[in-house]
Amino acid sequence: MVTSVLAVAPLRISFVGGGTDIANFYSSNEGAVVSCAIRKYVFVHVKIHDGSFGERYRISYSQVEHVREIAHIRNDIVRSCLEFLDVKDPVQISTLSDLPTGTGMGSSSSFTTALLLALHKLKGEHPTKHQLAEEACHVEITMLKHPIGKQDQYAAAFGGLNLFRFRSDGRVSVEPISISEKQLEELLQRCRLFWTGVERSASKILEDQSHRIDANLNRLVTMASLAHEFKKSLEKREQNWGELANLISKSFSLKKELSPLILTAKIQELINSLEFGAETSVKVLGAGGGGFILHFDGNQERLISTIPETLRSTTSFLPKIDYDGARIISIFE
Repeated sequence: MVTSVLAVAPLRISFVGGGTDIANFYSSNEGAVVSCAIRKYVFVHVKIHDGSFGERYRISYSQVEHVREIAHIRNDIVRSCLEFLDVKDPVQISTLSDLPTGTGMGSSSSFTTALLLALHKLKGEHPTKHQLAEEACHVEITMLKHPIGKQDQYAAAFGGLNLFRFRSDGRVSVEPISISEKQLEELLQRCRLFWTGVERSASKILEDQSHRIDANLNRLVTMASLAHEFKKSLEKREQNWGELANLISKSFSLKKELSPLILTAKIQELINSLEFGAETSVKVLGAGGGGFILHFDGNQERLISTIPETLRSTTSFLPKIDYDGARIISIFE
C-alpha cells in the first residue's frame, strides 16, 4: 500500500494565443495557444496521516491548517480535490514552489494538477495526461468557478512545447510542435523572463476580460490564428527569428486591448525599457497586471548582454524546457 507520494508539475510560458482558452470564447470559436512547460515546478507531497494526531487533515502551504473535516479546509483547491476524488483516508499535504504565486505562469493549475496526480497514486490509480488535465480543469473551473481557461492545466499535465486547440465542444487537442532539440534550445536561448516584483490574482483581470468577450471577438479570433502561424513558423526548416518576434508582438498588442487591467504604468515602463531591436518582442505572461515579463530577441547575444539599468537588480532567468509534465518523483510504501 502506498503511504507517501511526492508529485511535481511544471510551470509554463505562453507565446501566443493566451485568452482564447476561455469557454466564453471557444464555445463558439476555436481557441489556440502555443505554450512551453519550463523547469520551474510546484511540488506536492501527500502522505497518509497517522491516527495519533489530533486532526485528520494537515495542510501546509503559505499557511498551516489542522482540521477534522474536509469541508473545514480553507484552501479551496485542496478541499475540492479531496472532495472530487472522494479521499477517505486522513492525509497530510504540503507544497513547495520554485517561484511565487501570481507569476503569470499557471502556478495554481500546476498545484492542482500535481495534487490530483499524487492523490490518484495514493489510491492506486493511474490517470492519463488528458484525464489529469481535464480533472484539474473541472476542479478549478467547474467546482470553484475560477474565471480561467484550460491552457495551464494542459501545459502542466503534458509538458513540452505544444499548440493546444480548444474546441467548441470543450475538447482539447494537444499538438506537439515538431522541431529538433537544437532548434528548441535556440528558441529558448532567445527568451529571458523578468520579474516585475508584483504578485497578483488573475481572477479580477480574467473576469473583466470575460465580460468583454463580445467586444473583443475579432481580436480573439486573430489571436487564435496567430498561434497556428507561430507553430508553422517554428516548424520551418530555416528559422526566421524576426518573424517569431513579430507574431509574439502582434498577439500581445491584441491581448493588451482585451482589458485595461492587463497593463499597469509600472509594467509599461519596464516593457519600454526592454524594447531595443527589430527582432525583439516583449509581453506580460498570463493574465497581466504583474508577474513575469517575457522578452524575446532574435539576436541571442544582444538579449544576454544588454539588460537595461532599470532591470539590473530584477530577478531574471533564461527558461529551459520540461519535456515530461506532471509526474511522480517518489513513492514510499
